[in-house]
Amino acid sequence: MIALAVITLVAFVVAATLSHRLPAVPPLIVHVVMAVGVMPLILGAMIYFTPVLTHSRTPSWPILLVPLLAFVAGAMATAGLARWRDLLPVAAGAAIIVVATLSGWMWQRARAMLGSPHPGLYWYLLALFNLLLGLIAILGATIWPEHWVNLKRFHLHVNLLGFVGMTAVGTLRVLVPTVAGYTDPDARAQLHHGLYPAVFGTLLIAMGAAWWHWLMWPGLVLWLIPLLRFVLPLIWRWRETVWGWHRATVPLGLAVFGFAFVLLAGGLHAVGWWSPAAMVQFYFFGFLFPLVTGAVSYLLPVWIWPARNTPAYGIAARQLAYGSAARGLLFLAAGALALTGVAGGTWLAVVTLAVYLLQVAWVFSRVFTRFRTSA
Repeated sequence: MIALAVITLVAFVVAATLSHRLPAVPPLIVHVVMAVGVMPLILGAMIYFTPVLTHSRTPSWPILLVPLLAFVAGAMATAGLARWRDLLPVAAGAAIIVVATLSGWMWQRARAMLGSPHPGLYWYLLALFNLLLGLIAILGATIWPEHWVNLKRFHLHVNLLGFVGMTAVGTLRVLVPTVAGYTDPDARAQLHHGLYPAVFGTLLIAMGAAWWHWLMWPGLVLWLIPLLRFVLPLIWRWRETVWGWHRATVPLGLAVFGFAFVLLAGGLHAVGWWSPAAMVQFYFFGFLFPLVTGAVSYLLPVWIWPARNTPAYGIAARQLAYGSAARGLLFLAAGALALTGVAGGTWLAVVTLAVYLLQVAWVFSRVFTRFRTSA
């Protein structure tokens, strides 16, 4: 998980830097972020959280290879888009096998436990279902190139809103209260009731983007049902439990608002208000970047020091959370600049990410120094 987090952050910086001054966001850059960085990280996070959600033992080593295999498949897809198009069906097929394997393992864990698993597990399973649909669509597009444009649109929306969106909301509904230190008694019930509106909303939006545009509107309404049930209570308790200049909860909370705006802006994009490139940039800057940096700020010290009872853990947690609010707001500002077409949004995101990478590097330098001292 530590390596996956670092790879994802580096992929963010590389992709944002490459996209500067480009009139559109090329599929190659999108796949640097999503296929090389985000997909392996999300699969690794699912493996990390599944034993908690199912009250089961830690996974065996073959399952731990899933994120690595996903990284290889993502790198192949990126290489296929860059130069070797024949790699695309191979990459899609490999990713389908990887995702199906992980889904089967998670389903087996759910069936083997006593009682019912946490509803967050079903958000993960249906997020993987969306990823499978997206991979099958792009595999079909390589077989029937005359349907490439429509299947690519379906692939894009079902992955960004279904795979990433459902994973994010299913995780943040539990992670935000955990990081903020309060109890949300409605979390399980809201995840249970909001699961199918999110799934069907995603599928309607994806099919609307690819074929029947009118389907986007009922899809947006369905997705907003569970999301607003998360956003509104978060607004009410923002100042008491979430806000703080140096709290990792702030970028996580801002990511929730960023995703809500992505859905609302998607309707405006459908009627021609914003270009696809601007929407993709806001998705990255206003949602994905604060989501990942906020989650890493809290989880990276936990992954390094699972016991959490050492001074080094406390120092690392404070260092990574330092400036969290400013970082989250700067990411939102970068996304807003991208939407309005004002120059500078990309560089604002790059500089903010670079500063955060320096914070991560400082934490690893402390770990390395302590290791050398103890040795």
